[in-house]
Amino acid sequence: MQFLYSLAILLSVPLQLFPAVRIMENGLFTRSGKLDWNVKWRKNTFRFFVVMGCTAISWAGAKDLDKFVAFVGSFAWYVLRDASIKRTARADFPAPYSVPLCYVYPAMLHYKACARTWKQKAADIALGVFGVVAAVYTTAQTISVSNLTSYS
Repeated sequence: MQFLYSLAILLSVPLQLFPAVRIMENGLFTRSGKLDWNVKWRKNTFRFFVVMGCTAISWAGAKDLDKFVAFVGSFAWYVLRDASIKRTARADFPAPYSVPLCYVYPAMLHYKACARTWKQKAADIALGVFGVVAAVYTTAQTISVSNLTSYS
């Protein structure tokens, strides 16, 4: 089963990486690579180093996968429910519960799209600050538990 999961992750990497690389390319490169070979090879080199950087980070985190997933989940701010923590009964190891996804992003969206009065804007800012503080706290907890506790 782990092999199939690994294969699914491996095959979905281009789908996950393409939007992020495209956004970074739009910020770094002003011209298209369709007509200019120099720009095309710069973009290819940039893509290569992004993939190699992600590979190096993954390789470094592979030893303690549950700790790595918890850290990435709290730092990178996405929904995470680490089943391995429940399966191995490590209740003292913190798992982030999508704090930014619940508090930061909706507040930012509401602030830009809907907030008209100063009360609405203040509430959105307060909720966003709370989310950032909570995300920093979960990241710090994950790091401190990872450094202090050995589960080997």
